[in-house]
Amino acid sequence: MKNSVKALLLLGLCSFSGLSLAMSEPEAEELADLTAVFVFLKNNCGYQNVPDDQIRRALLLFARQNSWDLSNYASFDMKALGEDSYRDLKGIAIPQEKKCQSLARDSSGLLAYVK
Repeated sequence: MKNSVKALLLLGLCSFSGLSLAMSEPEAEELADLTAVFVFLKNNCGYQNVPDDQIRRALLLFARQNSWDLSNYASFDMKALGEDSYRDLKGIAIPQEKKCQSLARDSSGLLAYVK
């Protein structure tokens, strides 16, 4: 995962707080999975022009839609969770084009909403 994306995500997510109970481990893993999808699209699928800030806003929107309190975001090793998710995505044994199309289709609505 690129350092600039990680830094933007960490700063943005740490500033978001206060909806309900602190984020759980499964929620942190889900957020890391979504982050990995966006990073995969940028690094492997030709979506390099999607601004990091747009990705950060999409992740914050996703957390807000799920009523997640990210005040304890820093207590999780999000870097390791994201890297694991990214490796998992890379390891899916389907053609790259099909993988990219599927990931883009399933996540583009969230990115478009925060544009």
